[in-house]
Amino acid sequence: MNYEEHFKISCEKREDYWKSIGKLFPDVIGNMINPSFMGGPRWPCLRQAHIGVQLHDKIIISSDGLSDPYDDYDANTENQSYNGIGIELYAISENKYNNIQEIIDSWEFNILRQVSSMAASNPNISYMLNDYGYISSTINGIDLPSKFLGVNGETGVLLGLKTNEVLDKIKLSIEEISLVNVAILTKRELDYIIENGAKGRTEVANKLTEQGYYKLSKDRESVI
Repeated sequence: MNYEEHFKISCEKREDYWKSIGKLFPDVIGNMINPSFMGGPRWPCLRQAHIGVQLHDKIIISSDGLSDPYDDYDANTENQSYNGIGIELYAISENKYNNIQEIIDSWEFNILRQVSSMAASNPNISYMLNDYGYISSTINGIDLPSKFLGVNGETGVLLGLKTNEVLDKIKLSIEEISLVNVAILTKRELDYIIENGAKGRTEVANKLTEQGYYKLSKDRESVI
């Protein structure tokens, strides 16, 4: 198969999976001008998109394009084994959003959009997740309460929590990719991870999972 065929099948397989667990919002979140043309990180085939999935009592927001085949697939044999960077990121919210514009305006999408950009700039992120299980980092914490914010307005994010709602992996056209949960960290949780390294990250991850905090919430207490 060539690039166009792999691209079409991969998009269909992602869409089929999301439709199997919920109702896709009809519109896709894109950009008027591709951020990669203005110095932003380049996604595998330039297409930068996010989607919304309505479940019975929650919303899933997911990146849609990080696992697209590389657009130089036909000419570059080194990229013919990969569905992009091998992941799509998602966040779960129990807030009720009725249309794609409400999702675009949400604080949850702001979180996921920033993490998607961070992932696109690190094509080895899937290997890091395989090696470490979880990845923690920081992004801009706009619209979050003070307990989630560091001294410079940053908030911690944790990638890789397991959830009941979404499979860990799905098979696309070229390879199996990971669906990676994005959670936010309180300042206390982030400080604990910084102080204790991988052990602290695993401890925080286990506590977040146990208490259902793989879902994005501004109202929860710290688990540490």
